[in-house]
Amino acid sequence: MRFAPLNSKPALYFLTALTAAALLMSVMLFNSYGASAQQVATATPTSTPRAMTFSAISAGEEHTCGLRTDGAAACWGNGRYGQSTPPSSETFASISAGARHTCGLRSDGATMCWGSGRYGQSTPPVNETFASISAGDYHNCGLRTDGAAVCWGSSALGQSTPPVNETFASISAGGLHTCGLRTDGTAVCWGYNGYGELTPPAGETFASISAGEYYACGLRNDGAAVCWGWNENGRSTPPANETFSSISVGHRHACGLRANGTALCWGYNGYGESTPPTGETFASISAGKYHTCGLRADGTAVCWGRNSNGQITPPTEYTPTPTPTSTLSATHTPTLTPTSASATSEPTLTPTSTSVTGEPVPTLTPTPTATGVSTPEGADGSRMSRLEGKVESQQELIEAQQEQLETLQTLVESLQGLITALTNRLAAIDGGSAAATPTLTPTPTNTPVIALEATPTSTATATATLTP
Repeated sequence: MRFAPLNSKPALYFLTALTAAALLMSVMLFNSYGASAQQVATATPTSTPRAMTFSAISAGEEHTCGLRTDGAAACWGNGRYGQSTPPSSETFASISAGARHTCGLRSDGATMCWGSGRYGQSTPPVNETFASISAGDYHNCGLRTDGAAVCWGSSALGQSTPPVNETFASISAGGLHTCGLRTDGTAVCWGYNGYGELTPPAGETFASISAGEYYACGLRNDGAAVCWGWNENGRSTPPANETFSSISVGHRHACGLRANGTALCWGYNGYGESTPPTGETFASISAGKYHTCGLRADGTAVCWGRNSNGQITPPTEYTPTPTPTSTLSATHTPTLTPTSASATSEPTLTPTSTSVTGEPVPTLTPTPTATGVSTPEGADGSRMSRLEGKVESQQELIEAQQEQLETLQTLVESLQGLITALTNRLAAIDGGSAAATPTLTPTPTNTPVIALEATPTSTATATATLTP
């Protein structure tokens, strides 16, 4: 049968729509046929992200580290020097992030550090155990159980050389200086003193102390903060009439936690590091270089400020959730279900529905044709041979079905190509130029093939020919 010449755009639109309909029918056939051929029920695990929880947190220069409840360390942010890659299979009682390195204190008092070791800051002294540690920019200090301070790393300005015959209740390593708090609450600092950071106010006693970049702050027993050293951007001027339960001094800003858990920061705020999120309360807080992190009561971390390396983006963890889904299997091996049968029983293929959509999946089930006594497995060799033959037949059937699916997929791809050719033809008509006309020519074979024939014409007249 031959169609009349088609020389109008509506006719080509009709042909395009007809081809698209054929494509849609092929896709539907492919989907339904393929799904019914080999559909099995599986439990595909899915993952639900949730915020990671910590028992402690420490903000460094451009990275942050937290301790999990099991003592494992997790770090995020800049890892160029390895400062964000804690040693595997290690657990810690406390953690402290420096500029480009991090140190963790094990439960036995041994110290491990990782990251940059240019000044020896990642190499703790051997045979030393500590009750607490503090990481500065390029040096660290630890307190022994007897209160003596031991420091290592850069000491060009004496920041790693604590005073002799002094013992401390707590210690804090800053940029180029270090401060320790005696048991009577008085502060002693050593290292660089270009801005008065080694000179705590006279007559003051503190419950805690924190050293930053060229300045330090102490928290009195009444909760009032007192700072000394460089006061650029107001870093050494805590807000008046405020009391805190804890304090943390960063590079150019400091933050304190009120008794109700709200955070208040002061000093440099070029990246928002001194602007805590509203409506949040925290159990602890840590000020880094240009970012700050707080730990909620539930252990989740919230960070703010500069995010140049992801330092304010705490990691998430994933909880597997098994979800029953339907998946396609390339092959299906029939299962043998032994039943009571006589020696003359012939096995038959009994469809049993095992798919989540109700589609039957062939299962090889021996069906008794006569009453008798069950035969022990392996006692009848000929019967097993027949069963194996049935299994092989089933496998051949599956392979044939797969080949037919591949044929359908080829047909779909051919129809997609035809639609593209028709679309190009319509575009050519819009441009006023003549072009080759696609012709549908089914080839009389087992597999239909779409052939595109170019019919040259002297005018813009298209002819569609259907050759049976």
